[in-house]
Amino acid sequence: MTHALPVTRLHLAFLCPVLGIFAATACGNSPTDASGAAGTGSSTSVSGAPAGGSGAGGTSAGSSTAGGASGAHAGSSATGGAAGSGTAGAGSGGVNTAGSGTGGMGGTGTAGTGTGGTGSNGEPVFHLFMLMGQSNMAGVAKSEASDKNTDERLKVWGGCNQKAEQWNLANPPLGDCPGGSGINLSTSVDPGIWFAKTLLKKLPAGDTVGLIGTAESGEKIETFITGGKHHAAIMKKIAAVKTAKNARFAGVIFHQGESNTGQGTWPGLVKQLYNEVKQAFGVSYDVPFILGELPAGGCCSSHNTRIHEAAMQLPMGSYVSQQGTDVMDEYHFDHASVVLMGTRYGDKMIEALKW
Repeated sequence: MTHALPVTRLHLAFLCPVLGIFAATACGNSPTDASGAAGTGSSTSVSGAPAGGSGAGGTSAGSSTAGGASGAHAGSSATGGAAGSGTAGAGSGGVNTAGSGTGGMGGTGTAGTGTGGTGSNGEPVFHLFMLMGQSNMAGVAKSEASDKNTDERLKVWGGCNQKAEQWNLANPPLGDCPGGSGINLSTSVDPGIWFAKTLLKKLPAGDTVGLIGTAESGEKIETFITGGKHHAAIMKKIAAVKTAKNARFAGVIFHQGESNTGQGTWPGLVKQLYNEVKQAFGVSYDVPFILGELPAGGCCSSHNTRIHEAAMQLPMGSYVSQQGTDVMDEYHFDHASVVLMGTRYGDKMIEALKW
């Protein structure tokens, strides 16, 4: 015959703390990060692109500070720590973006999506960037030897002096010449090539950059949106490029405003342009839209206040400064300034995409 042991106050005093530890663990409370207990589970997203791999749970991007796996290998699964910090890891760049991830058990949010590295099908990503605006985006300063690109990771859709309606090695100028306006130059350098060269510093391994030039010299923003004379051509290019294998719409750089200087409705038209481009790509996520200030030594620097306003109206809007640039005439950046602006666009995009 067995006899049940009497439960004394001494036994209870010993068991309660032990049971408390198990209960806390089962309920998702972490000694590393107590914020998961609130279960807010908000998501930190790099670009929101659903095609990207997602990062790991934990308190920092792609990390496992709350005890979660980091998803360091392409295609691997990364589940957040038992607590979950309430902010899912962003997991940007590199191969860890391919790993799927969930928020911590205490949180309700989903893991943040990435923008680089291997895509959801385990293959490299083709990042598409729109280059939009008027002459300072199309390029006016004469191209020099240093502008030439030989890196096969940089592609352009068509491009001046190259075969139209196909992907070519990116070299300036990147837009059509003479373009729909009839005045884009064929010997110029545009900031887009230096934007792209700058992206190479942080481009996830195996990925490629696709550039789509749509700038038209001397044109108002109204010509680019619905009803404008260049709108159909822009939509046609987007329809063609978005079908590329593993393509992902990644962002826009925009240099325009000289033809709309001081126009109060201009910021709202920029937002309309962004929404129409996004809709044409058929995506629900937002992408960085980076505007460039107009040169202080030129005609139209007073418009820079409108540029700042437009950046604030966009979900992922920002702008790059013209400080330190110079002009070759009343309107246009000289060669050194084209390089500087292009580099600034690239650095800002890297920051926005968290590469």
